[in-house]
Amino acid sequence: MSEGLQESIDVVLSIIQPLKESEFSEKLNKVSAYMGSIEKNFDLLNSTLESIRLQASGDPEIRRKVVEGKIAANKASLSSFIKFSRMNLDLARAQALDELVKRPKSANKADEQKMMESLGKWFDQLPDPVPVMLEHFKASSTPLDKYLVAGKWGHEYLQKRHINSEAFDVELCRLISCKDMAAVNMVKSYEMLSWAIDAVEEMALKKLEAANPAEPEIS
Repeated sequence: MSEGLQESIDVVLSIIQPLKESEFSEKLNKVSAYMGSIEKNFDLLNSTLESIRLQASGDPEIRRKVVEGKIAANKASLSSFIKFSRMNLDLARAQALDELVKRPKSANKADEQKMMESLGKWFDQLPDPVPVMLEHFKASSTPLDKYLVAGKWGHEYLQKRHINSEAFDVELCRLISCKDMAAVNMVKSYEMLSWAIDAVEEMALKKLEAANPAEPEIS
């Protein structure tokens, strides 16, 4: 497998390693397994394309179509592995946030939905909602407000706005005096892991796009 892709996968695994000895290990182990599947698929693809390249006989057009089919199948598998890696990473963060910010038992679904819509309309007007979200968390006396801003909804809102939550999380953990360090580390590592998974996808796609059907070799 290409060194660049192997290095990208190793970065993901190195970030996960210190987080795996926690209650989030089930989800993170799945991320590791999907990274391993990407690695195995590329090794198999390289081996297959090398075998095709060494075949001196046969119709070149048929060989080209076989190569294109193998590359397309690898790309489809890659898409699935990346999708499920991100899904499990999101689930691990949501689990960690539930440990850090408890949902008020008195809140009902109607109140929660109404508050989410209200907060969303407010934050949508701001170019950078992070300072206001933190200030609202500090100033609000409503447990549901605090839960939504600091919990899963607030983080998914920032993700939807393509805003890095790292600074938000650091300040948030200071404000709520987080004592569950495993959950803190999981939340703080989310952005780094997300970027690392993106890097694996980007590198893998580059390798697949660079494969030449006439001379099938991607390593």
